Amino acid sequence: MQRKRPLRREAEIEDLLWLRLKALAERGWHFRKHAPFQTFTLPFVEHDALLVVELEADRSGRNPVRDRLLHEAGYTILRFPRADAQSNLSLVTQTIRAVLDDRKP
Repeated sequence: MQRKRPLRREAEIEDLLWLRLKALAERGWHFRKHAPFQTFTLPFVEHDALLVVELEADRSGRNPVRDRLLHEAGYTILRFPRADAQSNLSLVTQTIRAVLDDRKP
C-alpha cells in the first residue's frame, strides 16, 4: 500500500505558489485559480496580463489543443517543473514578476 504523502507535497507547492500569486495583488495583478477557459480549466491565470502559470510534473500532461487556443487568444503560458518550484519557489516567483512587469499598461 502506497502512502498519499507525495500527493500532499504536490498540493503544498501549489498552495505556496497560490499565496505568492495572490500577494501580487498589491502590484495590481489579480490571479485566479482553477479558472475556466472555454472547455478547459487553467491552474493559475491573470487575464489582464494574458498570462497562464502552470506547474508540471512532466511534459506528458500538456494539451496541445488547449495550448493552441490559448496562444490564439493572446495568452502566454509559463510552465515550471514542479521540482524547480519545490526547490526554489522564489526564483519561480521572480520569473513571473519579471513577465508581469513587462506587461504593465
